[in-house]
Amino acid sequence: VSAIALRAGWEKENIEKLIKIIKRESGCCPNRKGGDKVDKNCNITGVSEWNHRSDTGLLQINGVHWLQTHKYYHGVVCKQMKICTQEPLLDPEINLSAGRLLYEIAGWTPWNKVIKTP
Repeated sequence: VSAIALRAGWEKENIEKLIKIIKRESGCCPNRKGGDKVDKNCNITGVSEWNHRSDTGLLQINGVHWLQTHKYYHGVVCKQMKICTQEPLLDPEINLSAGRLLYEIAGWTPWNKVIKTP
């Protein structure tokens, strides 16, 4: 993953954190869509939930980033990279390039987990 991330434009000093995010988001499975259950070899074995199906690939790039009609990020991946559907984001290098674009715009925010306090 490190070599692909470097080719996709990530800086060496961000690789360690990036890999932690990839492990958390997709379990390092480039073919994973949100809610997919996978085995240890990244084979999809089913779907555990259906409400995050637009999340895609290694970094689980969300539909808010590739749907140009979304009200928050305004489809920045679609507009700047011309990737307006989910399938291309299953390619690891494309996914990491899209993630790099999001990082340039918003830092690590797209991958921050919201923690609710009681």
